[in-house]
Amino acid sequence: MRTTAPGILLAGLALTSATGAAPAGETYVSIGLGFATDEISASTTGVNLPTRCDSLLYANPGDAPSGAACTDNTPRRFFGDSFDLGGALAGSIGIGYAWNRFRVEAEFLGGSHDGDTRPGIADAGNPTLQGKNSEWSPDSPPFYRISNFRTRQLFVNLYYSFGEGALWTPYVGVGAGLARIESDYEGNYLRRTAADGYVEAIGGDPMQPEDWQLAAAGTLSRLDTRVRDEAFGYRVLAGLERRLGDSTHGFLTVRWSDFGDINSTYTWATLRSHAPVRADGVTPFTTDQALEDIGGLTATIGIRYGF
Repeated sequence: MRTTAPGILLAGLALTSATGAAPAGETYVSIGLGFATDEISASTTGVNLPTRCDSLLYANPGDAPSGAACTDNTPRRFFGDSFDLGGALAGSIGIGYAWNRFRVEAEFLGGSHDGDTRPGIADAGNPTLQGKNSEWSPDSPPFYRISNFRTRQLFVNLYYSFGEGALWTPYVGVGAGLARIESDYEGNYLRRTAADGYVEAIGGDPMQPEDWQLAAAGTLSRLDTRVRDEAFGYRVLAGLERRLGDSTHGFLTVRWSDFGDINSTYTWATLRSHAPVRADGVTPFTTDQALEDIGGLTATIGIRYGF
């Protein structure tokens, strides 16, 4: 996080002292409703070995190959892309204190998004996964999906208004705080069936297929988890308010927010339609999921009432 809530408050106090003694201020509450557009980048990193190395595809697990390609446990990224989460409703409530041309405010802001789906294209940094491109079902190509994405943000904002007492007053601001981020994260790899040419697709002999080839045909590897974590963030704000009464204002506020990265490790739901274990048949098949570049624009209109 590049700025902190205490830093914002200190900056506000310094600016106020520079203007001399301020008149008595006003406490206020606000409520807003609006629209949010957010984007996020996601990546998945883990150990991925050739399908033929999977000991659970053999009637006798000891028959699985054990060469260098089947014992390379180097983690590599095999997916990375950006997701456009689209638009969603957002709501805010706040309590603050206004004095002179300044306002300091604690604000809670929440929003939810349906999500986005991206193709699970083999990453250039993972030659093993690239070598599996022919295995996937053409009817259900690999994909990753972020869905049910929501944030609950608690920020401290500092505003500066360009004028006092006018009917219309523009303002700008900065803020910093903490967000609770939750999202469903899915990855899906479905192989061709034998009838759909799996054996031929991987270079086998369809007249004399090997047992592991038939066992792998039509299998599914799937990641299905719920990511939950907190991230610090900052924002810049701009808006316009209209005086509706002595202590009542209507406002339009636009926020651009940016949050820190979230990194988590999860075990897959299934691997090649068997227990989520690596080729040795024992070690859990886990991957590291990174959510990065989280943020976007949120605009709300609402009412601010002073007392």
